[in-house]
Amino acid sequence: MFKNLNLNLLGRSQMSTVLVQDRIRRLVDSGLRGSCRPAALTSELKKRAKEMDDPTLTAMERVFFGFADKTRLKILKLLAGQELCSCEVMAALGLTQPTTSHHLGIMERAGLVAPRREGKWIFFRLADPKVETLLAKGTALVKRRP
Repeated sequence: MFKNLNLNLLGRSQMSTVLVQDRIRRLVDSGLRGSCRPAALTSELKKRAKEMDDPTLTAMERVFFGFADKTRLKILKLLAGQELCSCEVMAALGLTQPTTSHHLGIMERAGLVAPRREGKWIFFRLADPKVETLLAKGTALVKRRP
């Protein structure tokens, strides 16, 4: 497989680069990527990766982290129906106050929920109607899977 490669003389990082380049060469040679050169394919892929906006990806990561928990998904589903006080969320899901605050804080920092203070009470609602749309699309996506 790697007959022409003398990997013993390379460091770990260089070895990884050489192995990846060999895999790209074999992919191109297989004809599955048309008639391009391995270097051209690698260059195009690196160019596309650099075009990804890091601040946008960071914000997306934060949003998806807000969705990435069963309890937070349940809270979002509850809030899709109406604005709720944090104590109502606690009662509905059987959560403690610290756990509820933890999850609501993550979702607030992610921009998924917005708080509203009324005296000593704090009510939460979905920050944007698109959150409910995203929940519905996510549900539809997983229900379609076999």
